[in-house]
This record gives sequence, structure tokens and C-alpha cells, in this order.
Amino acid sequence: MHSLFVCNTSTDSISVVNTEKFIEKNKINLRYDYYNRLGPHGICFYKDNILVANSYGNTISIVDINNFSKIESYYIGVHCNDIKTLNYNAYIICGELNNMVVFDMINRSVLEEVPCGNSPHSIDINKRSNKILISNMQDDTITLIDGTNSRIIKNIKVGAYPTKAIFSSDGNYIIVCESNIGMDSRGCISIISSKNYKIINRIPVGNSPVDIFSNDNYCYVSNFGEGTISIVDLSKYKEIKKIRVGGMPRGIIENDDYIYVGDNYNNLLIKVNPVNESKESIHIGGEPTGIILA
Repeated sequence: MHSLFVCNTSTDSISVVNTEKFIEKNKINLRYDYYNRLGPHGICFYKDNILVANSYGNTISIVDINNFSKIESYYIGVHCNDIKTLNYNAYIICGELNNMVVFDMINRSVLEEVPCGNSPHSIDINKRSNKILISNMQDDTITLIDGTNSRIIKNIKVGAYPTKAIFSSDGNYIIVCESNIGMDSRGCISIISSKNYKIINRIPVGNSPVDIFSNDNYCYVSNFGEGTISIVDLSKYKEIKKIRVGGMPRGIIENDDYIYVGDNYNNLLIKVNPVNESKESIHIGGEPTGIILA
């Protein structure tokens, strides 16, 4: 049995969803008082906890997944968009400071701040190579950082408004979601070689794609501006299917032959069968964004 943990950005909570029964089995409240908004946006695992980057509260929350309760929170910096871990450190990007904060999970303290590009929006880590990857929305770049010494390896120019960049499952490629938000053209998924950092192919998808998830063969894309999800065949460099889900799809993940996507407009989590395109949905919290699977 698997569980999805979903950040509800506008209601300051984490929904815990049983994927087998497709029900919300728990909701974790992150807000510690009525007045201070948190805006959970990015999420990852650390041992028996989940770590949450709060974009409004400028903090990270540490949540015990065994009893579904928040145990600690720490101030990091303005507009924490996303978070990942490597060994005993958490790496958090601050969208209004244009930097990555390294946080020591053992001593619960900030170790250093590393500059990246303008308005960093997502972070990913390849734990085999210790490389860190950041998408920078406002200057159309991705930043590659050596996780062993926090030094910048390279800034790579990509398409307009990259909302997310991830490593492929084998680490040989970088997959970038170029959203083209506010432009007349469709967004694209770019495939970049991890060896020479050259763009191998650029694949048109839907209007304003904002999130992606990749497995060995396919990339799943949420097209925020048109209420669809795209399925991209990575070996053929081609969009092979587009499925209408409605609303404003945001966070997306695939598991056991189903696609799960959060609808920011209707506050739904949608379960999609990519073969016959059948759909189920459940109400969760407001503006479901980051999603991880346990």
C-alpha cells in the first residue's frame, strides 16, 4: 500500500492519500497560528520525516510521518520554493533571494548560502553523482552545483520560464520544463545531455506546463494553462498522448500505471488511467502543489 503526501499551498496542510482506496486518510496541519500563512510548496523525505518548503512562511517544516504531526520548523529565507536532501543536509531554494540554502539536519542550523539564478523554482539531486540541479525561472537558466563542495559547475541557458528541471532516472540526461508562461507559444520539454550539457531535443507539449515527473521511459507533464496532461516518450522525443483533466493541473506523479495530478483551481487530486483515460477525483486541500510517494 502506498501513500501520497500532497502540499496544499493555500490551506497550509499536507494531505495523506491512500492510493489503493484513493481516499484522503489524514490531513496534517502545518500552521501554528491563525495569522501566519505558510504556503507549503515543495516536499521531500528525510529518514522517518518529511521536509516541507514553505513559500509564504519562509521556513521549512519537519513532519513525523509515523504519527502525521509537525514536530519542528526553522526560518530559512524569503520564499522557500523547493527542498531536497543529500546525506545529512537539506538543500532549499529561496525564490526571492536567488540562492540555495544548505541546512544541517543534525545540528539544525544553516551551513551556507550558495547563489544560483534569478527566481529559482525547483531543485533536484542526483545522489549517485552528488550533483544538484536548479531551475531559474526569471533568467531562463538551470544551475548545476557540485553537492560535495557547493561549487557551481555550470549555468545552462534553456527556454523561457523553466519551472522545473530533473535528472532522468539513469542520470544521463536533464529534463527541463520550459513553461513559456505568458507567451503565445506552447511550452516545451527539453532533453539535455549530462555529459556535454547540450540540448538534444525540444518537445512541444501544452500551454504553460509547470510540473513534470519522469520514469525510465516516459515524462508526465501538467499543462497548467489548458487543463491537460501530456505524456512524452523519452526514447522517441515525442508527445504521444494528451489527456484533458480540466481545471489548472499542477503537481504530478506516476505510480502503478496511474497518473496523479493536483488541480489548483478546483482543489482536487485526480487519478488518471493513461490507457483508457478514465479519471477519478477527490477533494483535498487548497492549491495542491508538491507531491511525493511513500
